[in-house]
Amino acid sequence: MKAKPPGNTLFVPFWRRSRQNGTKKRTMQNLQEPITIPWLPRPLLVGGIVGLTILASLAIGHFAAQGSLMMVAALAFPSLALMGALFAIRYLEFLVLVLPVTALAMRFAAIPTGTESPLHISLVLSLGLVGIWLVTMFTHGDWQIPKTSFNRSLFTFMAICCISLPWGILWRDPILNMAAMGNGFPITQTASLASIVISMWVPYLVGYYIDREWKIKFYLWAFVIGGTLMTITQILEIEQYILTDAGLWGLWYSAILFSVILVLPGVAWVWRAACLGLLGMHMYLVVILNSGWLSGWVPGILGIGAIIFLYSRKYFFMLTLALVLIGIGPAGFYIEEIIAAETEEGGLERLDIWERSLGIVAQHWLFGMGPAGYAPYNMTYFPWDARSTHNNFFDVVGQFGVLGLLAWCWFMGTSLWFGWKTVNRAPPGFLRTVAIIATGGWVGAFASMMLGDWILPFAYNQGIKGYPYTVYSWIFLGLLVSVHRMLDAQDAG
Repeated sequence: MKAKPPGNTLFVPFWRRSRQNGTKKRTMQNLQEPITIPWLPRPLLVGGIVGLTILASLAIGHFAAQGSLMMVAALAFPSLALMGALFAIRYLEFLVLVLPVTALAMRFAAIPTGTESPLHISLVLSLGLVGIWLVTMFTHGDWQIPKTSFNRSLFTFMAICCISLPWGILWRDPILNMAAMGNGFPITQTASLASIVISMWVPYLVGYYIDREWKIKFYLWAFVIGGTLMTITQILEIEQYILTDAGLWGLWYSAILFSVILVLPGVAWVWRAACLGLLGMHMYLVVILNSGWLSGWVPGILGIGAIIFLYSRKYFFMLTLALVLIGIGPAGFYIEEIIAAETEEGGLERLDIWERSLGIVAQHWLFGMGPAGYAPYNMTYFPWDARSTHNNFFDVVGQFGVLGLLAWCWFMGTSLWFGWKTVNRAPPGFLRTVAIIATGGWVGAFASMMLGDWILPFAYNQGIKGYPYTVYSWIFLGLLVSVHRMLDAQDAG
């Protein structure tokens, strides 16, 4: 009699997972079963596919002979897309591993769209993987979306984002100068909504498929290697078009290194010293060389403070006291110089932009003006100074209204509470360290929303081309979900 697989499905190979303990559990093997069409006979289905393939091949040969490359590409795209989809369905959980690599180290990989916002490969990959995952679950009638304490708040915010698009068009001011936005403004709005919504699906995708410690380590090593190369190339002023050294990469790089130094047990002193050296080099870059760019170092400092708080309240109190004493001393003059330089460069002009933005929001407060919707209002009412808010909170209320802002604040609270609970239930070790990295980093990420569009890209600032670096934070929220699910599996085992 064959031995039954262990009850903890987390450590059973995906091709051997099956129904265990008498419960009906859909597995990767089940999800990869062929999708059938009950109302279409199999011979007719196969014959139709063969016939369409022959016709498409003849048409491609005809247009290729005439030199019409656009028609050849249009005819070949469905077949290539179908082949890619079949490949992704079979190897979905392994393709999820590629996500951080495409975001960190494939800056050059973008599909031109004829506009200033190309589709980056990380966005295309996220759309494909999430879409295939949802369609597969829907087809088999088995939803495998991880359960978290922020599901309701995040899905509510997604729904409000979708409602805001037709709402903003329906209640758009009739005197707006829409000609200034060009004919592609509806496409821009739709693409902006898609990039925002797909970002919020990434945590569930990562949380479901990154279900081994080695996969989490692969993600962390990708950020450590990528962050080290970004730091070195920026210090040496080396121009490169491979690494995506923008957004909050410094926040997550610092959070990983600092957590290895402080939190992770059993690390040899050589590795702690190496992490300390890398962290010092990075701080020299962002705090000394690039001190004027507050988004480059303020979120990282706040994230490190949150990590210390999660690890030890005593250490946090000692750090706070030390910072107060340092701020009173010579460091205080350095901080004053940074603030003065930021003011001279127009940092306080944002207050005027925010005031104008709130004036428009007052007339469209319920669901806002839709994705990228406040751009034509600025172009019409303030054409001499039509700028984005450079603040995610004002972006949220402008695009998705007061209801959207309330839902987003709800999500902020529930996601941080989810991280707090995960940290407290995890025993000292690797999983607790990852939970502290993700939760502490999210504190810094939420603070960065006051400084720019670093979590939810605005179409006329970061644009959809900024997706590869705005997705960084959502990836780490997914790792937090992974840790929570692995702890559940350990408890069940």
